[in-house]
Amino acid sequence: MNKTRAWIIAAAAIVLGACSTTPTQPPAPKGADLTGNWVLTTESQMGAQDAQMTVRQTGSALAGTITGQAGSVDYQGTVNGAAVAFDFTISVQGTDLKLDYTGTVEGDTMKGKAVFGQFGEGTFTAKRQ
Repeated sequence: MNKTRAWIIAAAAIVLGACSTTPTQPPAPKGADLTGNWVLTTESQMGAQDAQMTVRQTGSALAGTITGQAGSVDYQGTVNGAAVAFDFTISVQGTDLKLDYTGTVEGDTMKGKAVFGQFGEGTFTAKRQ
């Protein structure tokens, strides 16, 4: 009986000791909140183009409007940690052209690569206003 009791006490001590020394997990890092107004600068073979970009963020989903010289277009995208991606389609002389932007967020700045369908690539930066 004493051996059984000793085993139970030892097992309980081990369980309690393990529970008290288990490290707590730090809270997950908060992702970037991109909601607001941005100036989007796209660099291509034709030079730099500035546009106004409004961002609405719900969780990791992005949506909004980009307004530039050619008018306004709605876009959708995602943010995952520091990674950001968004795309939209414009009509160029009656042909739809999808533009894909992928990059990173650091504070109030986004930067990365822009792909203009079959017309090549460029870079972009965006700064929060």
